[in-house]
This record gives sequence, structure tokens and C-alpha cells, in this order.
Amino acid sequence: MLSYLLRRTLLFIPTLIGATALIFFLMALSPTSIVDTLLPPGGDLRPGERALREAYIQERYGLGDPAPVQYLRWLNNVSPVGFRTWKRADAEVQKATMEENALRDARRAELAASGMSPGQIEKEVVKINLRPNPGQFRWDRPAIKAPDLGDSFIQSRPVGPIIAAALPVTITLQVVSLPIALSIALLSGIWSAQHRGKLQDVGTGTLLLGLYSVPVIWVGVMLIGFLANVEYVKLFPAAGMHGVRAESMNFFPTFEGGFQRGYLLDAAWHLLLPVICISYGTVAYYSKLTRTSLLETLGADFVRTARAKGLKERLVLYRHAFRNSLLPLITVAAQMLPLLVTGSVVVEYIFGINGMGRLLIFSLKANDRELFLSASVIVLLLQLGGNLLADVLYAVADPRVSYDNG
Repeated sequence: MLSYLLRRTLLFIPTLIGATALIFFLMALSPTSIVDTLLPPGGDLRPGERALREAYIQERYGLGDPAPVQYLRWLNNVSPVGFRTWKRADAEVQKATMEENALRDARRAELAASGMSPGQIEKEVVKINLRPNPGQFRWDRPAIKAPDLGDSFIQSRPVGPIIAAALPVTITLQVVSLPIALSIALLSGIWSAQHRGKLQDVGTGTLLLGLYSVPVIWVGVMLIGFLANVEYVKLFPAAGMHGVRAESMNFFPTFEGGFQRGYLLDAAWHLLLPVICISYGTVAYYSKLTRTSLLETLGADFVRTARAKGLKERLVLYRHAFRNSLLPLITVAAQMLPLLVTGSVVVEYIFGINGMGRLLIFSLKANDRELFLSASVIVLLLQLGGNLLADVLYAVADPRVSYDNG
């Protein structure tokens, strides 16, 4: 098992390289240029300024290099082993910047005195470049270094803190909703399988099918419209994860000077509607899967043998049948791991929650390559980790599963 896990873990590296390369080149071929996104409309710039700003943006982010070079530079930055790259905070870069600005001003004045037009002056001035390109490699010996996720094109700050602020929000939503959804789904699926063909089974199946057919965006809008609207019943907040005064609240509810819900209850109050939107589809899907998997196992010979031995039905159901029906359930559950990041995109937009879902859509629409690639790496790692976890759980759930021979 250990050698198998090691081989699977090493396969993460080429898989991540291939997936991120595909994402990178698709974004590089996008008709939406990040330069056009960062520039103000053409009418807001004086003659010649647009060319200067375009050159500055391309130089700052290394956008003038060929796409394969840009990808290799990004891969080197995010890798824990690689070459050191120039940073704008480096002393030699700052010194060269000051010298370059002085030369550009002198050259601009010289060309203006010769009668050259402003547009031609700026085209000549941008050719002056004394600074080491902040994105170029320093060809030192490869060494272990801290991964650098780069800077967001749109927000002009490091990607790491941006993701660090959004990721806990989405994980909180999912950590609250997934256990609730899976617990309800397992119980309802087992209950339906026990009453196969009866009214309980038909009624539950019809309800779950109806739930699975309802779009999340419609449910979210209806919940806000009827349960978070002063025109109807203002029971719940319509947006956010906390109230405006949540930071000054006690953690637990208190009754001093009247009831104060506290930080914990305030968070639960804000999360209730988003959790409902995230959970109901998972309940419907996973419950039907549990029912189907359990029914297949209940018809197996070993279950009939257990019943013939006089074992209690509860023991037959949970110890023999349910355990042997776990493999398809584990497969689907492992695929839910990436949902910790991507499972609440629509819900976050509807309820105004600043999590990873909104961040992914924002970065993709703006063609913010550094931000989207970093978020994609997290999703890919969760997907690969989920598949590996599923393999381990297969061996735990079924002793017949072994990886020792290959």
C-alpha cells in the first residue's frame, strides 16, 4: 500500500503540469487582453500615454514574452524547487528604475526640443530599459524556495493573501453544509431501500427527484424574496456571513440586558439560507445513489445467507449489506472534495458572500491569469487528493481490495 500511495503521489506532478499548462494557454489565447482590461478608455489618455502604459504593463507582468516562456516562469515561481526570480523590491531593480526614469526624462526633453510629436517621443522613450526584467530568471543553482503565487493583475497585490481571505469563507460554507447533506442523504437512502416499492419509498423518491430538478439560482432568489424581504417576512439576512456589529459580539449568546445572539448564533443565522441552497441537491443525489447501491447489495447471496442464519435485520442491514455497498458511495464522496472550493459559486453570488466561488468567476472574467491559475491549482490538488483518498477507503471498506501487487 505504501509504495502504491507513493507512486500515486508522484503522479500528481505531471498531472498538475499538464492541467495548468492547458489552462494557461487557453487563457493566453483568450480574446480578452489583460492589457486592455487594465488600461482606461483611450479617450482618457493623452497622446502617447497609451503606448507608454501598455509597455509598462507588459514589462511589469512579462506579457511581452512568448506564452511558453511566461508559463515556464509561472511554473518556476510556484514550484518549491527552482530558480530565484527578480523582484521589484530588490535593491538592484529599484536603483536601475531610478536611473531609467532619469534617462527617460532627459530623452523626452531632448526629443521634444527637436520638434518630434508626442506620440513618436513616447515610442522612443519606452525603448529605454535598464532594469532587470522582474519576471526573468536568475540562473543560479536550483534550490528549495518558498512558492510564489505571483501578483493579481487586477487587484495589484499578491495572490496569496487574496486566496487566504476567500478560502476560509467557502470552506466554512461547505464544512457546515456537506456533513448535514450527507447525513440526511444516507438516512433517507437507507430508509427508502428498507421500504422498497412501498408508499414511503415512492413518496421519498418523488420528493427527492423534485428537489434535484429545481435550479439553485431560483431557490436562492425565492428564499431571499420571501424570507429575507421586509415586504414579506424579514426572518433572515439577505447577504453576508455576519452582521455589521459581529466583531463586537460575545462568542456565545448572552442574556445580559436582553437577549444577545452572539457571534456564533449570528453566523448560523446568516448561513442558514446559503446552506439550504447548497445542501438540497446533494441530499437528493446522494440519497438516490445510496438507495440504489444498497438495493443491489440486499439481493446478494451473502445477505440471504446472513438472514437464513437468523441474524437480526438491523445487523444484516448495517454490518453486512451497507458496508458492502460503500464502494460507489466512496467514489462519489471523493469527487465532492473539490466542492470545498467550487461548490458554492452560484450561492456566493446570490447571497453576496466573498468566497472562492466569486473569486474564480471574477478572475476568469477579467483574465486575471495569476489569480485563476493559483485557485485552479488548489482545486486540482483537492481532486487528486480526493481520488487518492477514495483508493485508501476502498481498501478499508472492502478487505478484498489490495494494492500490494501493482
